[in-house]
Amino acid sequence: MSEEGEEKKENILDKLNTAFIDFVGGAFGESGKDFIEDTSEKIKEFSSASIKQFMEFSDTVIDNLKLSENEQVMKMRDSVEDLLKQSGLLEEDEEDF
Repeated sequence: MSEEGEEKKENILDKLNTAFIDFVGGAFGESGKDFIEDTSEKIKEFSSASIKQFMEFSDTVIDNLKLSENEQVMKMRDSVEDLLKQSGLLEEDEEDF
């Protein structure tokens, strides 16, 4: 998908999210709006932590199966990691710099 298409998709999702939060705020007041925002943040943190643990697990499997010397396996692993970072689902570690 083109970069412009990705931005459009992201903008639509942001607009929907904002509209939903506004709706909840209007229907349930400030406490409802705060609840939705807090829940959203917790879901993002959980997803990020889960993905990080999955990547750590896959690294362990690669090491245990002695696949770290297999160039194709490592390229695929790095590609998946890069895509997750680009999409914001995986945060870059300080050790990566």
